Amino acid sequence: MKKRTRMVAIILILAMVVTAVPTGIALIGAGGGITSAQREAALSEAAQLSAASWMSAVDDNTKLTSVNIPGTHDSATAHITPGYFLQCQKLGFSDQLYAGFRYLDVRLSLEEGKDGEADRLKFIHAFGTCRKGGMPFSGTLYFDDALSDIYSFLDANPSETVFVTVKNEGSDEHLDRFETAFFSYLDQNPEKWYTKNAIPTVGEVRGRIVLATRFDDVNGEGEDRMGLLTHWSQQENKEIVDEPQEIVPINDGEMLYVQDRFKYGVQDKWYAFATSMDGSMAGDIVLSLNFLSTSGSGSAGHPKSYAKTLNSQLLDTNLEPGRCYGMIIVDFGEEALARHIFASNFE
Repeated sequence: MKKRTRMVAIILILAMVVTAVPTGIALIGAGGGITSAQREAALSEAAQLSAASWMSAVDDNTKLTSVNIPGTHDSATAHITPGYFLQCQKLGFSDQLYAGFRYLDVRLSLEEGKDGEADRLKFIHAFGTCRKGGMPFSGTLYFDDALSDIYSFLDANPSETVFVTVKNEGSDEHLDRFETAFFSYLDQNPEKWYTKNAIPTVGEVRGRIVLATRFDDVNGEGEDRMGLLTHWSQQENKEIVDEPQEIVPINDGEMLYVQDRFKYGVQDKWYAFATSMDGSMAGDIVLSLNFLSTSGSGSAGHPKSYAKTLNSQLLDTNLEPGRCYGMIIVDFGEEALARHIFASNFE
């Protein structure tokens, strides 16, 4: 009976692929893709700065939320199956950081320990498990794999900081064990983490990871452990709204401004992104997260195709030097995109 159920599921998935592909391609049309001219122009921006250490040029007293920071959505998905539906990045963690990205979107699931072994946290996206490499039988990508890359990067580039939002992407059934496992990782290197629920200055967090959480504190860890409390509603509705962003409190004096309409078609997504960028409240007391990523408005998406068009539009958009846009978060990030964003911090 189990074999028959599994076979039915496979047939349904294949049917979705057959019906989804033409729709996705038609939606994109012929206008997608970063051109070589766009890439070369973006790579020349702030050329005097290394993508690996660009934050060295930011004043210590600047609030982190007043810096324009490039980020990646679903950062662990360079190797995930099925990639057509679920892959959102082409670079692994280390390559993303060296390309200039400083915001990482971390989505984890509890893997319960067996035979007395400790619980572990693995990377997933929806129904897919993230893997360490592109081969079919590459091992599962775990949280400690990513932390090793991030710690190594920060050791080599102590002027930088990495902003990490953490979401429980798995079941809420054992959220207490998820939280316990999560903090067991942090407690191995506490000096590497900034975990207060208060927006820091750049100088306070050089060489460290700034934690932001998207899961409930069921174990009572407290605000000095949970990082910035970034709990926003899932923006998964397809209805087009005039004000696509949500504004929610982080603490008594600081706010989160977030746009993550991940069920919009490409043009509606661009409108939501551009509207939120134009009206951005990013600044000393406002953390702004503006997602350019989308899985599309159809029954099955193809993030890579959508990113080709959206990333090209971003590179064609003039980001005014000195204007605060906050954190701009993309699918299929590369250095040209990161440099285009972080160059806007400098005259």
